[in-house]
Amino acid sequence: MEIQVKVKTVLSGLIGLTGLLTANTSHTSGLGTLSEQLWSQSFCEQAVSLAQQRGEAPEQVKLADCRLLNYYQPSYWQCVMAVLQADAGLKLNTARERCLAGY
Repeated sequence: MEIQVKVKTVLSGLIGLTGLLTANTSHTSGLGTLSEQLWSQSFCEQAVSLAQQRGEAPEQVKLADCRLLNYYQPSYWQCVMAVLQADAGLKLNTARERCLAGY
């Protein structure tokens, strides 16, 4: 009887520990996704800011809503920034299309 109680206690502890580890892994994964979205949004905002500084029409720049476009990987927006910096006459939308082709 005493062994059964110990086994049940150990099993309950293992099940609880497994649940905690699973929840923690899921939470950590969610944080990774959130941080990637925040990075993406930040890089998008930098690209939009650069386009605005270069005098791109506000109605064209507004098409890049960084809060809605944060599902792109940060590397996509880094590409957009690099393309814009390489060619001062390029528009934001054209830079996005070039990077999207390789995305």
